[in-house]
Amino acid sequence: MAGIQRRALLQASAAVAATSALARPAVAKGQTIKVWWNQGFYAAEDAAFRTLVAAWEKASGNTIELSLLPGQALNEKIVSALTSGEVPDLMYADNAPGQIIPQNAWKGKLLDLTDIVDTQRAELSPTAIQSSQFYDAVDKKRGYYGVPFKGASLNLPIWKSLIEKAGYKAGDIPETWDAFFDFFEPVQTKLRQQRMRHTYGLGYTLSTTGDDPNNLFNQFLLAYGGGGIVTPDGQLQVKDPKVRQAVITTLTRLTDPFKKGFVPPSALNWGDPDNNNAFHAKEVVMTPNDTISISVAVMEDKDLYYNQTMSAPLPLDNGGKQVAALLGVELAFIPKGAKNVDTAKDFLRYLVQPANLNSYLKEARGRWLPVMPSMVKSDPYWLDPKDPHRSVAVKQGVVDPTATWFYVFNPAYAQVNAEHTFAVAAADVINGMPVDKATDKAFSRIEAIFAQYQIPHAS
Repeated sequence: MAGIQRRALLQASAAVAATSALARPAVAKGQTIKVWWNQGFYAAEDAAFRTLVAAWEKASGNTIELSLLPGQALNEKIVSALTSGEVPDLMYADNAPGQIIPQNAWKGKLLDLTDIVDTQRAELSPTAIQSSQFYDAVDKKRGYYGVPFKGASLNLPIWKSLIEKAGYKAGDIPETWDAFFDFFEPVQTKLRQQRMRHTYGLGYTLSTTGDDPNNLFNQFLLAYGGGGIVTPDGQLQVKDPKVRQAVITTLTRLTDPFKKGFVPPSALNWGDPDNNNAFHAKEVVMTPNDTISISVAVMEDKDLYYNQTMSAPLPLDNGGKQVAALLGVELAFIPKGAKNVDTAKDFLRYLVQPANLNSYLKEARGRWLPVMPSMVKSDPYWLDPKDPHRSVAVKQGVVDPTATWFYVFNPAYAQVNAEHTFAVAAADVINGMPVDKATDKAFSRIEAIFAQYQIPHAS
């Protein structure tokens, strides 16, 4: 089956390349580009990318020298390369949009890739387009310093079997924000009464490391009306009472369950994979996670995937209105100093042709979301109602309203996330600091960070 799929992808990709050849600038054959790419969460992701690479090599007559590295090691290598100037031709890291691209675009170290984005502008979602545009403080302008090709938003995997063991049904789960998350507290209580002494209702990641704490906090912040903390022109709004109250509410709602014993004590030290592991071990009934990696990991076990677990969409806000999903858009980028820019751009043009990109994301088992709504409309795979996980994630992150991450508007927020400023505030609250004092402490640090990244007001 894998061989058949590979041949089909090669044939489809070759066909797309042939039909778009006239639109592509001529690129010399026999070139080799160095590509650094994030290693996948599981083998299918890497296999899908290697298949795409092989198809481009066949179509273009050029080759890729590929380095696949795990996230942290890759991040360190990229930062070192951008610092030294000894760079590859093309890079992609899962964390780059929030940790590497904003600051390096600011410093003028990345190439503007507007010409690549323009090839698919009509296909890309507005959030994907906006999420590719960063401020360059050297040239004093915004530009497209990454090419969007996939996305992710906060997902809510749930052990349906544990809810039923506690005496509830999936239909009993409330649809509004606070009521939804509160639901898992009595579930825990009833499971404990059945001697499940090590199972917790809520798998909140409350550590000061990794992406999960930032993803969790900021999605809650949106739900409580704090989405204006940074305006699209890069201005900080922590003086806004609505933003301050949203932060206070978010800190309270995330820390109270921990203090009451509804979140595992170990959550204070979780790295990004640990909530996944806790879920699979049935240590938690529900855990927010940024992709459907938790579900995809058990896809081969049909009973687990289809019957015992489920994914819930983001709840409505407490007033019953839809909450936009904070969409993390993944970006490939080219550093200044790359030796084979034209060939690297040719690969990016090939990557983001809709047929190629659709096949790649599907071959990677649908863990990541399309950033081209037309894919979802034309391919029933993405919204297959029989799939209890992927269809929920795709509707939420592609079909329904989405929001752009704040670090896109100002790289200062990337540093806020890197320092885990709000996770530190949550730790302060857990350790006894009044929530308003923890909020003011966090705001003081955030204002100091933003003072280093002054962006002129839009005229």
